[in-house]
Amino acid sequence: MVLETVQANLTDAIHQGWLEAADDLEASDLASAMALVEGLSVGVVQPTANVGDGFRFEARFDETVLDINEGDVRVKVRVNGVFYFNAGYNIAVGIKPRFGIPPAYVDHFEAWIGFEQRAQLQVSGEANAQVNKEKKVAEYRFKPLCFAIGPVPVCVVPTVYIFVGATGEVNLRFSYNAVQTAQAKMGARWTDSRGWEEIEPTPAFNTSFDQNFDINAGLKTRAYTKAEGALMLYGIAGPTIGAQMSIELDVAVPRDPFWILRGSLRAYYSFIVDIPVIGRVAEHSGTLYEIGREFGRSPAPPPTITIRTSPATVQLRVETDLAQFFRVAHPLGNVDLTVTSNLDGTLYSGSWSTNPNSLFGPELKRTFNTVGSRTLTLIARYVNSQTSSSLVLDVVNTPPTLNLQYGGDPRQGQIYPITVLITDPNEPDTTRLCGSTQWSVEAPDTLSATTGCSVSVTFGTTGARQIRVTARDSEGATTTRTLTLDVLPPPVNPYPKITGYGVYSDEYTGGPIRCGSVRVADGRTIDLNNRGCVTPHRYYGGITVENPSNEALTYDWKLYVSPPGFDNLLLSETASTSYIFELYNVHNSGLTTNDCRVTVKVNAPDPSRSKGPITVWTGRCTYYSFTLR
Repeated sequence: MVLETVQANLTDAIHQGWLEAADDLEASDLASAMALVEGLSVGVVQPTANVGDGFRFEARFDETVLDINEGDVRVKVRVNGVFYFNAGYNIAVGIKPRFGIPPAYVDHFEAWIGFEQRAQLQVSGEANAQVNKEKKVAEYRFKPLCFAIGPVPVCVVPTVYIFVGATGEVNLRFSYNAVQTAQAKMGARWTDSRGWEEIEPTPAFNTSFDQNFDINAGLKTRAYTKAEGALMLYGIAGPTIGAQMSIELDVAVPRDPFWILRGSLRAYYSFIVDIPVIGRVAEHSGTLYEIGREFGRSPAPPPTITIRTSPATVQLRVETDLAQFFRVAHPLGNVDLTVTSNLDGTLYSGSWSTNPNSLFGPELKRTFNTVGSRTLTLIARYVNSQTSSSLVLDVVNTPPTLNLQYGGDPRQGQIYPITVLITDPNEPDTTRLCGSTQWSVEAPDTLSATTGCSVSVTFGTTGARQIRVTARDSEGATTTRTLTLDVLPPPVNPYPKITGYGVYSDEYTGGPIRCGSVRVADGRTIDLNNRGCVTPHRYYGGITVENPSNEALTYDWKLYVSPPGFDNLLLSETASTSYIFELYNVHNSGLTTNDCRVTVKVNAPDPSRSKGPITVWTGRCTYYSFTLR
């Protein structure tokens, strides 16, 4: 409040006098109301139900208090709304005579201004920097009020200025609404005996908050309204008194709580008692009071659980990432996750990442050893809030898959090798599968063995002949394949004849020779990194052939590795003159273990008498899968 006065000459002043006046400013006292910015509406509150009830004056504003777009700095903050207020004043001045120079002095001075105000604010904008700006948006000038101290007339002109502003750290886009009310009496007194004293304040304020706001990242911004004035009375006293009412919304993501709403009410003043000619006799300034209050904070929002697949199917005894079947999200940070199975107990309990920008999400890899349906219960917790959900998981056993390997035309009376490649995701031990595999033929055909993954058939007659093979897994699931071959009559020249084949290990055998070759059973795992007892490579493929004419034979050797869904040729020798095929690494990185097999074709000078290709061994290989230079 500004109190402008008519200044009297000191010679006209009495040597002793006093003044005290106090009142509320009414609408009838308003001489003029001036808007200082375009688009601002100021004046007396118009009677409207539930709007501005009990307030005499208003200022409506919609102001961009900050608009910067320079380089990387982009700041734009708008504050719009309405400010209602009432105002009152009190003035008390005493002057007494004294001996000497000057002949009069201020005995006491007291002034206070009271504000009752209500601000309805809507704050919005976008920024990436610190903001600190306010605007004076309105001025209310009231009619002069005249009093007298003895024979000296004193006239004061009350004036009220209205400011709006915003300050704080803001980031990206934001928008929120707030309504704030306050009642404040502020002032101070000065007496000759006690000096300056503050008038004991009794402030009160409150805030309501619209939680429907949009925060893209984080902000800490404060919007405020401020009523401020100054007093000039008889050239003696010049107080500046102000009341600032502010609301601050502090938002940070991730954080709990992710928003905090605070309000503050601050009253400040400065007084100067400066008598003409005599000079300044008193000066004081300071904060009358500053009180703050937290009006609310966000409860921690609960996590969200999205079930992507239910029921979900996983393979028995196969490690599976269960995280592919659900998604846990939270806007503020990681959560505590518990996953339990009604059959298997607790599968997971611990912190769970909810970072949507992570290149690789969290994993929950588990292996189930029993078939059947189970219910997984998921509970995600964040501070004191939690969310639960469930999904159905079916653990299934897949029967073996059979792939028969054979080559060339079968002839009556000749050994005909056949190999079965068994794949079963639920059986890590291929040797066990080979041991339970059963073969059968009809007489007069005969088998070299009735079990195993590789057998030889000798056909006793010509025409269509059948070979049956059945594989059984650990759970008793079976798969049967029947192979029908057209057996031809015996050749005029049956040679070369294959009499034996397999993969062998060069290893220590004891005894006087110490090192020897040991046949590797089908289904075993061989490591291509291993060295032999006397050779650089431990494992090799071999074949024995009956060749009485000592013909020049060649061999086409191949080593296949079969990662899931692929069949890759790792190593080969074409038209080799050796009946031995060394197995070794051709790469130097990416160690892995997969199904593998070795095949060979025996090439005779007469192509019609060539044999194969046949699979000489099946099992698993440990090997390097790629090369780093």
